[in-house]
Amino acid sequence: MKQINRILAVCNELEMCDALLEKTAELAKEHNSGVTIMFVHEPAWFDLPIFHSGDRFDHDKVRKELKQKAETLGIEEPAILVYEDDTPDRVAVEVEKEADTLVICNYHKKISAKISARAKAPLLVLKKDALHLYTKAVVAIDAVMPERCLDFLHRFFGGIELRLYQDFQFIPMPTVDPAVEPFDITMDASVYTELLEAKREAFMQFCREKGLKGTFEIGESGIDEDTVAYAKKEDADLLVLAPLDPDTILGDAVEDILEKTHIDTLICYEVREL
Repeated sequence: MKQINRILAVCNELEMCDALLEKTAELAKEHNSGVTIMFVHEPAWFDLPIFHSGDRFDHDKVRKELKQKAETLGIEEPAILVYEDDTPDRVAVEVEKEADTLVICNYHKKISAKISARAKAPLLVLKKDALHLYTKAVVAIDAVMPERCLDFLHRFFGGIELRLYQDFQFIPMPTVDPAVEPFDITMDASVYTELLEAKREAFMQFCREKGLKGTFEIGESGIDEDTVAYAKKEDADLLVLAPLDPDTILGDAVEDILEKTHIDTLICYEVREL
């Protein structure tokens, strides 16, 4: 993966933009990246009466305020886009215009996970207001091939301590009617054990190849609860989700993980051309 050329900061509430723009300014200065600020007013979810003129949303007033905030933070010549409705689709379209974009947004239950599923770019979801440099990240994976994500982390968050994590979820036994089809539970348990050990060995081998510490666990709860609990146990200040795609067990749990974790979360799908 190449160096990130642009940071796309996505806002939905002006009163929540300050911490988002501070983080954007910090990363943009560190990596000499261009900045695009996108504000999307979602009238069904947010209420911004002071930015309405009659029944019309005041795009110009919002644009001027964002420009002033950016100038105060030293963000040089940002592109500022102001829209109404459809945040995930707006972000996806904007990401397609320029390769090597990092998207940053504040957490919102109804929006953040949808952005991650639609936009073909790494997404950093902010859950903390405090501005800080990340020092330790837990990288949750569902297969031993997160090459793109690891490359991005090394390039964009250099010096951060990484710890790989894989939660092997229990595969339920099939339900059958013994009167119709006899079921050999010992044979099924054997297959399950073989699969478990093969996954564990592949994970540990991958950790050795990358020179990283890693933990392979057999899930006791849902993958969302297990992942959040592990990141908390490790005292990580960044949680990285690196599913193969949105349809894996980990990919399907992104929305629940975002809701339950208390730390900033980077979502980076592996099979997409980022």
